[in-house]
Amino acid sequence: MAEIFKFFNSAPGDERWHFASDFADYFGNVLSSGILHVNNNPGLQVIVNTGTLQTIMAPGEALIKGYSYANTLPITLTHDLPEMNLDRIDRIVLRLDLRNANRYIRAFVKTGESNVNPVAPTLQRDENVFELSLAQVFIKRNTASLEPAKLIDERMKEDLCGIVYSLISVPTSVFQQQWDYWFSAQKGYYVQEMIDWMNEQQTSFTTWKDGQTEEFSTWKDEEQTSFSSWLQSQKSLFDSWFATIKDILDTNAAGNLQQQIDEHKDAAMPHKFLDATDYKNYRYGFKTNVAKDGLIFVYEEV
Repeated sequence: MAEIFKFFNSAPGDERWHFASDFADYFGNVLSSGILHVNNNPGLQVIVNTGTLQTIMAPGEALIKGYSYANTLPITLTHDLPEMNLDRIDRIVLRLDLRNANRYIRAFVKTGESNVNPVAPTLQRDENVFELSLAQVFIKRNTASLEPAKLIDERMKEDLCGIVYSLISVPTSVFQQQWDYWFSAQKGYYVQEMIDWMNEQQTSFTTWKDGQTEEFSTWKDEEQTSFSSWLQSQKSLFDSWFATIKDILDTNAAGNLQQQIDEHKDAAMPHKFLDATDYKNYRYGFKTNVAKDGLIFVYEEV
């Protein structure tokens, strides 16, 4: 049969048979296996019955491979005595057994192997049996009671038990594919846009640079020409001025300089200042003293 459909009522001459496995397949395809919760409080919690070799499983509900389970009252589970010299780890499991002789979901103590370094027993999960681990408890050698601190709640561990959740959802891989596709498309668009913008900026900058280079070259040539003209005019003016005084300097320069030296050789070199003590002005400096063949320091009121 290529097409499978369910569930429909039977009609005369057209009977529709549905089996328990049909319902289990349906629910198993839409809901995961695990613990059901009420108001965010998952049930089937396991605790130690202090002072005994017993654990107690609280009421609660579960779903395993589409098959429903409910426990309405606390159930007491008894663990085997440990060996004298070896420790052991047991698991409290919820077991779905599809074999015709069983056909149930029940809670069991899954006894571990005694060992110096014991490990929890492996869960059975095959075509006939599927187990959820509710808790594991360490059973110390040569004891007749369990320790509450040695019990580990495993209901929240998805690989061992977990909370029932809907399987009707888009896998995260699909979201990742959609994101990758969108990101790739956007990346390609923005990369190309960035390339186009950079090319435009490069072209614009090149045009601006060429324009500035041309303007600078023109300005430089104009300034060079202007400076050359000014330099030539200044040179002409200097040549004209120098030509007018050249003869004077040649004939009278030495005499004029000697006359100025003679006029000032005995003169004081006044440097005036106001004395803050008597509020009088004084001048001071050096002057030539022929009699003493040298300079003397002058300090006098003015």
